[in-house]
Amino acid sequence: MLWLLAGAALVLACLGLRVLLRRRRILASPGVFRCRLRSSSWGVESLSQRWTRHPTYAMWAHDVLVVYRRFTLSEVLLLECRFAEDLEVAPSTLRRLGPCPLLLRVRLDDGAMVEVAAPRRACSDLVGPYVAAQLHPSERG
Repeated sequence: MLWLLAGAALVLACLGLRVLLRRRRILASPGVFRCRLRSSSWGVESLSQRWTRHPTYAMWAHDVLVVYRRFTLSEVLLLECRFAEDLEVAPSTLRRLGPCPLLLRVRLDDGAMVEVAAPRRACSDLVGPYVAAQLHPSERG
């Protein structure tokens, strides 16, 4: 009976270590930023119109926003983006992203709109391939 408990503890320890290593590998990847997101229109499955309760992590892969969710970062959401709207200061009600977080509205290929909020220090990672969204409208020319 004791060997069964020891085996179960070993399996749980291995699974926990695997989760921690996966999480560490993802968070150490270049371009990964902490964010919160919501759908500002209907039509995006697995996203509600409320801000995600817990911060998630995301990164750009060309024009696809790869979003890692849950503590284990095992749930991956791929958002194929058509273009980005203006970059602006996020609403003051948005918490857990530091002072003055930024908000980027992204139009998906299917026409739905998603809002992504991130800390101000992650501005270049947030805009990703849509660097023009980082410019003030008068500077776009």
